[in-house]
Amino acid sequence: MTAHAPAVLTEPIDAHLAARLLSGWGFVIQPDLPDTAGDAYLLVAMRQAPELDHFDPERIELWVSRGTHGTRLELTKASCPYDGDFSWGTIVIEDRLGVTNDYVSTGGHITVRDVEGMTVAIFASPAPILRRGGHSQGWDEAAVDMAAWFGRLMVAVDYMPGFEARLTSATPLVRYAAFIADVTRRLRPSQLLRAERETLWPLVCSEQGRLRREHAAEWADGLVLLDAARLEPSGEG
Repeated sequence: MTAHAPAVLTEPIDAHLAARLLSGWGFVIQPDLPDTAGDAYLLVAMRQAPELDHFDPERIELWVSRGTHGTRLELTKASCPYDGDFSWGTIVIEDRLGVTNDYVSTGGHITVRDVEGMTVAIFASPAPILRRGGHSQGWDEAAVDMAAWFGRLMVAVDYMPGFEARLTSATPLVRYAAFIADVTRRLRPSQLLRAERETLWPLVCSEQGRLRREHAAEWADGLVLLDAARLEPSGEG
């Protein structure tokens, strides 16, 4: 049984609502791309015993910030309760057999609570949480691009003094704006690339317009962050 996306919810999701949405499921995802009302969210259920008729998560790996640096964090049923911000990078949920479902995100907030014997993890972000394949799901448009962008950012983190602190202090929406700006800069000069990514191109153009209209300050800060990274367009233009 695969994950599902229920009707879009615009109110905050608490642990009890998350538990109801997770009834009969191991995880639920609302990626929020193309844009929909409210935050993107990923809900994960870690139960005391696997139910065996769906993906049964037992462990979550994600990135968090410790001061100016990113570090990997593992959450299990024993990690409850937990509240904190998660950083840009990958999110991996894994079952008892080592099988995974993967995601990419520019950050947000995570809450972990116990509800009637089930440990519920709630990832919420003002920017999309994109599916990156795995056992029970496909790939969201732009997930591969975001993962590649993270890889390019690591070059800047490794070689540019102070850049990691700057990237860490940026909000998830500012980092997302920088990502959208990077994709449009890479694709715009090349008609061939735009034709090859005929689904992605209108999507990122729409997101660029939305960010400019609805989040002008974050869009401007995202452009500054992208320029600070000094990323080359990979010679694709």
